[in-house]
Amino acid sequence: MTELLDLYDETGTRILGTVLRGNPVPAGTNLMLTAVMTLRSDGRFLMTRRAYPKKYAGRWEITGGCVQSGERAVEGAVRELFEETGIRAAESDLIPCGIFHRSGYIHTFFLLRRDVPDEQLRMQKGETDAFRWVTADEYRALVEAHQTIPQHTPLIAAAFGDYIHL
Repeated sequence: MTELLDLYDETGTRILGTVLRGNPVPAGTNLMLTAVMTLRSDGRFLMTRRAYPKKYAGRWEITGGCVQSGERAVEGAVRELFEETGIRAAESDLIPCGIFHRSGYIHTFFLLRRDVPDEQLRMQKGETDAFRWVTADEYRALVEAHQTIPQHTPLIAAAFGDYIHL
């Protein structure tokens, strides 16, 4: 499926222009990414494993992806959450946890506090192939074992430091 992505300036303002996913992003512009940490009442949070043949396949991450053309970050977060995990959430369910810049990307982070039974989770073919609920210590162990996406770790720590204590 072809994804059309809006371009943003350094302030996170949508500017004129789009790019097809996978094509080069013009200098001085950014793509917007969004991510959701689903946190259960027992303190464990949801991680999914990237499916093959995606870049970083086999590594663990929180739910997320590119904000598509015409979407706001929170809309993209709601869509990605449903597509990758089967979890339905309203925009009002998501708690903003920060916006961070990284080399051509603007990352927006949200928190969803919800106890989701395992049997309700559904992995998206070609995107995710497994899930696990982890503690902060288990997350740190995945990071130390290089089983996460390295450039995401400092962003996740900044957005969710109160929950994972990296």
